[in-house]
Amino acid sequence: MMLKVLELGTGVSAGYAGKLFRRWGAEVWRVDVPERADFPLRAEHRAVDLYLHAGKKRLAIDVDHADGRDVVKRLSERADIVLVDDEPRRLDAWEFDGLGSERTVRVAITPFGRDGPKNDWRGTSNVLLAMGGQTYLMGDPDRAPLTMPGRYLFYQAGQYAYTAALASHRAGQSATIDVSVLETALSLSQFTTVMWTYNGRIRERHGNDFGALHPITLYPCADGWFAVNVTPNFWPPFCAMLGMPELVDDPRFETPADRVANAELIDAIVAERLGERTRAEILELGQVEFRVPTGTLMSPDELLRDPHLVERGFFQTLVDGESQWQVPGSAFRYVGEEPPAQPATVARFDPGEVDA
Repeated sequence: MMLKVLELGTGVSAGYAGKLFRRWGAEVWRVDVPERADFPLRAEHRAVDLYLHAGKKRLAIDVDHADGRDVVKRLSERADIVLVDDEPRRLDAWEFDGLGSERTVRVAITPFGRDGPKNDWRGTSNVLLAMGGQTYLMGDPDRAPLTMPGRYLFYQAGQYAYTAALASHRAGQSATIDVSVLETALSLSQFTTVMWTYNGRIRERHGNDFGALHPITLYPCADGWFAVNVTPNFWPPFCAMLGMPELVDDPRFETPADRVANAELIDAIVAERLGERTRAEILELGQVEFRVPTGTLMSPDELLRDPHLVERGFFQTLVDGESQWQVPGSAFRYVGEEPPAQPATVARFDPGEVDA
């Protein structure tokens, strides 16, 4: 039988989790809040709405009224998985803990989790990035910290929700899962917390550099920017890429710590040797000739036309009425699978269809 997913709330996290389920063949019912359902969307929000919700069956329900809650309850009893992203105090309006049947997996995605002293705090992307420690690390060390634009943490929380819900369902377990976006942020901190607990070192902002190794950074070139990731094993081929193999034996750059200490000198050498070359020349030099991890800074338009992504069929065409939209495809696929067509946007349906 087809997996059935009920998606509730107004955020991105449940929408992205539902999108992943829809991508792999599930039937996804999305309940929109009425005051948002017919709100005129700006171009950016319209694009996000189409990206997240194309192919889902959508219904606007006022859960502040008993009739609306009854419709949600009946939908949830037919669902294998229920996804909700909202503030914890709003979960009562959805009657979250009573949704579903004895076999249903329920997932609540909230800014700070369902319990704890901050459970009813409000959290937007920039707030959660700041409280999760990411903002502290972004920017130049002598300037104000920066924040990451967009909805990064909410997409990550949606991936966690998708993974946990699918694993529970496949295991045949009925479960109630609590996903905190703040804890999602902390889970992505890489080695920052380990640096403190292991050796008492607080990681700080270091601008365009990685900090612990160099050069792992972006450099300007003749027609834009390029990136290199020169970990210790790539230092000898990178020196050859610069046309200066003698740098391998230069005592100023003998160890990773030496290269960090003399980062400005390395940057000056790179600017002199590669600064007048184009991105395409540097990419060929790094990736093909010397096998050093090298990349170029791509614009969205360049990504849509990138020959590698085009050949792999990554970008998909989404049809919405008479309009067509290019949207990102799946980050993984089954070997031998043809790139799947994106579903068209489905019109909202009437509550009377719920029992059909």
